[in-house]
Amino acid sequence: MLQHFAAWPEPVREPLAERHLATWQSSSRENQNLYGKVAAELRHAPATPDVPLIVLTAMGQDATQAHLWSPELLREINKDKCALHAEMAAESSRGAQRILDNAGHGWLHEERADAVVQAVNDLISAARQ
Repeated sequence: MLQHFAAWPEPVREPLAERHLATWQSSSRENQNLYGKVAAELRHAPATPDVPLIVLTAMGQDATQAHLWSPELLREINKDKCALHAEMAAESSRGAQRILDNAGHGWLHEERADAVVQAVNDLISAARQ
């Protein structure tokens, strides 16, 4: 995990990795609610407002997922994820999907920080218009 944080300054690198691991462990427990409680909340949520929206879709190799699932299942998951993200982006007339082939789902923010920052900047610019 530390290789993902290699660009971070030495004093924060290890605490950041430790915090990430703790968060990952708690989110793993929270995922048990995903298909019951969370899915029901999403089904009953209000419509997406018509605001600037950018959906980043990580289509690259994700090491954690590669350890859990077969290549065939990963291809199917990515296909479905890409379609779902396209639908999400289309919920706003100012929505866009950006597909990132060189970032995995779990580390998008580290592997493609440039794309995340660009998306945030583009949303700020769009909101100001």
